[in-house]
Amino acid sequence: MRQVVLPGPGRCEVVEQDEPPESPGHVVVDVKLSVLSPGTERAILLDRPTAGSRFPETPGYMAVGTLRSGPGLPAGTRVAVRRARHADVAVVPARYVRAVPERVPPADAAVWQLALTALHGLETGGQRAGEPVTVVGQGLLGVLTRRLAAARGASRVRAVAASTAKTWTSRAEPSTVFEEAGRLDGGTPLVVDATDSGPGLAVALAAAADGGRVVLLGSPRADEADVPLQQLHDRLLDLRGAHVSQLNEADEERLSDQFFSLLEQRRFTIRDVLSDYPAHKAPEVYRRLADDRAFVSAALHWDTPAPAPARPALAARPLRFGLLGCGDIGIEDAKALAAADEAELTACHDPVAELAQETAARFGGRREPSVADLLTRADVDAVVIATPHDTHEPLLRQALAAGKHVLLEKPVAQDLASARRMLELAEASRLRTGVLFPTRTDPRFCQARAAIAAGEIGAPLGVATTYFTDKPAAYFLGGISGRISTTWRLSKERAGGGFLIMNLIHQIDAVRALMGQEPDRVYAETAPSTTAAAPGIEDVVSVVLRFGTVVATLIGSASVVGGQGMHTRVWGEKGEVRLTPDYSLTHRGDPDPADSSAADAAPTAIELRTRAFTRFARAVHESTPVDVSLADGLRTQAVVEAAYASARLGRAVSPTRLLEGGAS
Repeated sequence: MRQVVLPGPGRCEVVEQDEPPESPGHVVVDVKLSVLSPGTERAILLDRPTAGSRFPETPGYMAVGTLRSGPGLPAGTRVAVRRARHADVAVVPARYVRAVPERVPPADAAVWQLALTALHGLETGGQRAGEPVTVVGQGLLGVLTRRLAAARGASRVRAVAASTAKTWTSRAEPSTVFEEAGRLDGGTPLVVDATDSGPGLAVALAAAADGGRVVLLGSPRADEADVPLQQLHDRLLDLRGAHVSQLNEADEERLSDQFFSLLEQRRFTIRDVLSDYPAHKAPEVYRRLADDRAFVSAALHWDTPAPAPARPALAARPLRFGLLGCGDIGIEDAKALAAADEAELTACHDPVAELAQETAARFGGRREPSVADLLTRADVDAVVIATPHDTHEPLLRQALAAGKHVLLEKPVAQDLASARRMLELAEASRLRTGVLFPTRTDPRFCQARAAIAAGEIGAPLGVATTYFTDKPAAYFLGGISGRISTTWRLSKERAGGGFLIMNLIHQIDAVRALMGQEPDRVYAETAPSTTAAAPGIEDVVSVVLRFGTVVATLIGSASVVGGQGMHTRVWGEKGEVRLTPDYSLTHRGDPDPADSSAADAAPTAIELRTRAFTRFARAVHESTPVDVSLADGLRTQAVVEAAYASARLGRAVSPTRLLEGGAS
């Protein structure tokens, strides 16, 4: 049988295993789909202290399928399964399966196990018909709880979360109001805390009306949490705990009847928040589970066959790249392609023939005299566009017309209007397009993103990032290497700007990804470059991004004597995570970093690009999403454009309004 296995922290594989033997009193189920329980499985994947992980782990406990054999129900019965691992066969005690009514969709039935937890929490809280309910935490358990509360008669349901990343889950719920944790409006008599965190408890208490009931739901993932006993006493709050292990068999049966009855009456559904994946894509799902804050959960479909063993011959062939632009960044891309396992350089072009010839000689491929010649080659599957910003749009248009996948060096374009047109071109094509932001593949960034998503620092409070470097005047005329003579970096029209769009854009993209949402507003100040001596080319940049209650400050300059490189830190109620130059995670009250495992493994710039090319090649071969899509890159560009507008106007600007075509 096929089964998901976590061989170690942060790793996932789908492997072939022997089927478990049949046992007396057990049933055998051919699994159609299994659903991730994100709180538990994220804790196991990231090896959280309270998860009790013992690798290799075989995660999962919710599924639906067809009964093959066993006591109780006839073979062929469609059943929901509790305590079933992510595998295409489940062998469980007969009491852990339940016949699924004909009208109930499989994905809805599969969450039976977690729904028992949610219903038990609502009963423990003494939910009364017609009273409003608040649910804190909007993972799968939180969504289940609030939807079941509405189905059981709540007049209004308030969904509270640390960010707006999961607001999309409430669109189909007319009685639900989504609020951020720092912007609560009043209290409700019943509050369910589904965050499994200490900060979540504080938010839950703040969300309760005086004299209200607060339920701690599920398994806590924090070692400890402050319980404000004085507040509980003064406000007459009733704090209750609810865990499914407290249920006896009779209670389980009663709540199961209630759950399936609500499903059969079409008063409840959950399948719309489950992302569908064929089971062999489980490694991609677990990557999302670790670092995508907008991700709720997934249904792994085991009845979708895995790729046949004979097919990998195509995927084993490296993705063949043509390189457009062989200047400073182009030569770095060529180095990275030479080091990549799943990508290679087969052709290159630059208007300066000597640069293309040098690149081909050092890193492989053949120099082509024109863009058209490169794009007509049958051995070019994809192109890297590493040219001045104002050339990105016409080159993208040509590449897509030639049927080539495209990976763009940042930014998407020199301005938002051009970037928007490029996205339209990309969306009209079935080809893979992406933007190269190497930080997205940095293990320090990935580890920090996972720590923030897992609540390691609590609700984020602030971000500070600095980027100080010292670029000589020659840089603006020939780049760092001096291999080429060019003045495009001195032109506001061609480049779009100076240090902000050239350099600080990397940090803007990283902060957006770390927060998992778009900034509400942007305020910026800039000062012109004295080194470049060109109007409109800024050097000193200060940008403030507001993400709800979180304030992110980004400062940079290209004229800092000695420079200091990049430093980024994110802090929250429970601790702080630092990304660069060395990774560390520090918890409040603990003077020593809790984790600095990534510090010795800080990758080089070439290694980051190598990873980016490898991941893009896999996305093409496996038809999976790229790391940074053009749509994602467009949102970063909108923040940059908002910063320029703010510096010009002297006031805060909304990047969302710019994207929507509104006035700045």
